[in-house]
Amino acid sequence: MNEYHYVNGMSTQAVLPYNNVVGKAIEERRTQAGLTQADLAAVLQLGQSGYSKLESGQAAMTVAQLRLIASKLNCKPHEILKRADELASKLESSGVEVPAKKDDNKAAVLIGLGLLLALMSKS
Repeated sequence: MNEYHYVNGMSTQAVLPYNNVVGKAIEERRTQAGLTQADLAAVLQLGQSGYSKLESGQAAMTVAQLRLIASKLNCKPHEILKRADELASKLESSGVEVPAKKDDNKAAVLIGLGLLLALMSKS
């Protein structure tokens, strides 16, 4: 069951690329740990805005960066990815497509992000 929404009179399927879902899983752990984006940016030797792009899925994250982030969050990278997979499964069961790569349809991504936030608030 795909969830379609209408934007400017056109049907749009909700989409949220996997890198956005991984970023939300990291954000969730970061806030639970009481850390700021600046705290994790320092670990990666990035500015806060550069780190923000990683966490929001606007920039690709390397495996090395994921390891450093996980270490600062006192967990293993696979724990972050497991949570991202759980969130992706919930999204997909709600009709949101979770592709491996970024989608160019900004409206569809915004719809997917809104649905993800709604799902996360329920868990």
